Amino acid sequence: MRFAFILILHVVLNTLASNTTWYAGFLDKRPFTVHTTRFLCTGQPDYIIVELCKLKLRRNKPSSLSFRGTFVKPFEPIFGSMKIWYKGNVNVWLPLLGIDEWGDICAFLSSKPEQLTMMQQLYRRYLKDILPNYDFRCPIQGTMEFLDFSFEDYMFPPFLPAGSYRNDILFFTEHNLSVFKFQFYGTVRAKGLADLSMG
Repeated sequence: MRFAFILILHVVLNTLASNTTWYAGFLDKRPFTVHTTRFLCTGQPDYIIVELCKLKLRRNKPSSLSFRGTFVKPFEPIFGSMKIWYKGNVNVWLPLLGIDEWGDICAFLSSKPEQLTMMQQLYRRYLKDILPNYDFRCPIQGTMEFLDFSFEDYMFPPFLPAGSYRNDILFFTEHNLSVFKFQFYGTVRAKGLADLSMG
């Protein structure tokens, strides 16, 4: 038992002392590649005007996403939901591991990292990567934009199985009126000979 503890401690210390980079507690190297294949965004004109919603596919590189939307009036309170789906063997979208988060966006953005779940911490990190210059204080107002943003492999957990995925992000009012919605479609392809598929 003592030998196993010393061995694990040695491996962990050597890994931490190496020159590898980390993202969300995981090494940057992934056994897969991520490709965004489709990007949809819709907005309720009473709240937001969507000026740009574009996906640029690039050969042998990650796709780039561009979005620009202007809030017509200050928006508070704002609620959001996020669901992740994968495509099963019969071309039906199924929920991925029950990942279905929703809540008050203002509380989500203003809370400390230790008050958030692991998935919420990842979502907030993605938001800061996508919109590094946006002021996330409530009420939400002004122009929100990201130009030529790409989802890189290191942004995803290392245990993501190969397959097709869909990510739905919805923002809505306290009266359950949809304000705007993003849908990201993508594929995960395993590198090498390993079969990491869901099916």
